[in-house]
Parts: sequence; structure tokens; C-alpha cells
Amino acid sequence: MASTRFRAVAATAVAALAFCTACSSDGSGSNASADGPLDLAVFASLNGVPAFAADEEGVFEKHGLEVEISTAKTSTEMVPQLLGGKVDLALVDMATSLVAAGQGVDLVYVAAATDGGIPKGQEDFSFANVWVKKNSPIKSLADLTGKTVGVPQIKSAPWVDLRGSVDEAGGDSSTIKFVESPDPLAALKSGQVDATTTPEPVGTVERAKGELHPLGPVNSGGGGSAYVWVTTRAFADANKDKVKAFAEAVREGNKAVNGDRDLLVKTAADVLKADAALLEKAAFPVYSEKPLTKDDIEFSVQYMDKYDMFEKAAPDAEKLILP
Repeated sequence: MASTRFRAVAATAVAALAFCTACSSDGSGSNASADGPLDLAVFASLNGVPAFAADEEGVFEKHGLEVEISTAKTSTEMVPQLLGGKVDLALVDMATSLVAAGQGVDLVYVAAATDGGIPKGQEDFSFANVWVKKNSPIKSLADLTGKTVGVPQIKSAPWVDLRGSVDEAGGDSSTIKFVESPDPLAALKSGQVDATTTPEPVGTVERAKGELHPLGPVNSGGGGSAYVWVTTRAFADANKDKVKAFAEAVREGNKAVNGDRDLLVKTAADVLKADAALLEKAAFPVYSEKPLTKDDIEFSVQYMDKYDMFEKAAPDAEKLILP
């Protein structure tokens, strides 16, 4: 039986970053109790769907775990929740988690959630895409060189992934003028910016409207991991068996939704409160079925470091991986 409880997570992204910067690296705020359910934090997106499916399908129970799942608006809200002991594990994009680790937050990477890159069969339209106006003279990602692009936040996952994608296409992302906007799509439609990116299922909605033109998919995570499950070192050390069981359950849940489109769409519709018919047309990420390794983390560290994501030194991948 499902044990999920939906609870609102109230911290804002700005407060999250300030909290992370000021926090100590000893993980002392973590709830180190081995008793009770695992409190999981995700935000309502396609990236978190397997956790809900695994709960509903009894995967966590099979691995001897009881879980409670909280939802939040953004990935950056998760780290303060971890440090404050309000949740035990969090689903976070690789950029946010590595930046926090680079600021001294003592995180441990438990499992990969979604693979980055552009999945096979999604070469024209994927789960993250770049958009321009329908009659824009911009015809390729390389053409974004020297243009103005709207993003929710500079030095975030969308920002670094767009830069990497433009450079990979032969452009020069260092010449792009990035503009932060709470609604980059609206900024594009009003002519304030030349391009922006969207995750799914927002892109599927926009494609149906026909007002914008998709330039192509974003190479999420530079081809490495896009989203990961993390915890604090204090919690991982105090709950080794539960954390390892959780990693195994995550991989099993990911495999289940990868192989069952109906389960994936149904769960996504429930989580996002969205129309299942819309989600049937959406492009979903590929959910990771392999254990996360030190080399995987090191790949992401180097990718982020290439674009100066770290204010201090880049984190050491060896110290981030689950023992």
C-alpha cells in the first residue's frame, strides 16, 4: 500500500541558496535516527515520477522501507530541508547539488535518478528543448552566439546545459547575454529575449500552440547524470543499511517506469495534476538503472567546472560517493 503523504515545502530558492552558503559542512542538522519512515523530498516534475510509482507499486516496501514524499516547487529548496533535518533524502539536479557541495555542504550521492544527454529517438524533441519565436532568423543552437537568452537563474542547470549545448553545436556560449526571468517563456513571447529553454511537459504544450519554434534538444547534464538522490553524510553514516536499500529500490523503480509507459504516464498525471492525454505526447527522460559511480560524479564536476559553476574549489568526487 502506498504510504505517500504530500506535504508542501515552503522555502524559496533565494533563501535556499543563502542557507546553503551560511551552513556548516558537518551535517549536524540532519535527522540521524534509524527509526521511522524515510522522508523524501522531490519537486513536482517528470524527474520525480519514479519515486511515486515505486511507492504505489510496493517497491520500497519490498526493500523493507517505508517512505513519505514531500513536494516542492524547485530543486534548490531541497538542500536546506536536508540540512534542517526535515527530510532525509532529496531529489536534486546535479548542478544544484554540486554547487552546494562546492560551498562546503557535506552531501553524499546515493543514486542516479535521471540520465542526461539526448535519449535515442528524441534527437528532434526531447524532455528539455530550446525555443525561439516561430519566424525567428535563428535556425540552430549555434546561431544563439551573441544572442539574448532567458533563464530562470544564471549558473543553474538550465543555464549550464544551454551553454554546453550551444558550444557542442559549434557556437560560442560565452558571447550569449543571459537574462534572469521568473517566466522566460513570457519573456520570449514578448520579445525581451531571443530564446529560452523548457522542460517537459511545458514543451509539448507550446508545440501544440504553434507560436514558437523548437531549435532542438538540450544536452542535459552534458551527457552525464541530470538528477540525483542525495543525503547528508551524517544521515548516510547513521543509516547505512536503509540508504543502500533505498538506492536499490530507486534503481528498481526506475527500471519499472522505463519499461511501462502506461505506469509512467498514469503516475505523472497524478503527480503533476496534468491531463494524461497531454502526457502521452510528452517526451520523458530516461531513468537511471545503474549504480552511480565516482566516475559519473567526476564527469559532472568537470562539466560544471568548465563553466565556472564553483565559487570556491570544485568538490572532490571521491568524497561525494556513497561508501
